[in-house]
Amino acid sequence: MVGLAGMVGLAGLVGLAGCGGAADRQVLTEADSGGTLSIETGEQFEVHLVSNASTGYVWRVDTGSASAFVTEVSSRYDEPDTDLVGSPGTQVFVFEASDKGAQVLRLEYVRLFDQPTVPQQVVEFIVRVDGAPWEPTGDEVPATSTVGTSDATPEQE
Repeated sequence: MVGLAGMVGLAGLVGLAGCGGAADRQVLTEADSGGTLSIETGEQFEVHLVSNASTGYVWRVDTGSASAFVTEVSSRYDEPDTDLVGSPGTQVFVFEASDKGAQVLRLEYVRLFDQPTVPQQVVEFIVRVDGAPWEPTGDEVPATSTVGTSDATPEQE
């Protein structure tokens, strides 16, 4: 049996394990699209987007927005909290600021098997690392948009 001192020590280790982890990351959602995130080199942030895997659609990082400033660390799909068939879950992307700079981070909601692959929905965020200035050239100004014939959101599919 573990004594009180052992339990306090274990609780302290569990508390330290959470320091600097996912709980400290800034989280962006579709509602933040078009906004600016300012972070420092080495910091991580997450993007959480509603996704309905049963429709064949997935979120992906637009390869044109990939840069040396921000790198994708991981991604996962969190299942919905219901047993209802066709319910949307959440795609979670983790990014890390790797160098000073500024960019538009663009994610697209696509069916990868469609040719050509046309995004049904797009979210974009301005990411500024280490206070780098953001000076768009005109075609880089982010905006949430829906492309294609369907006005349905991932929740409605």
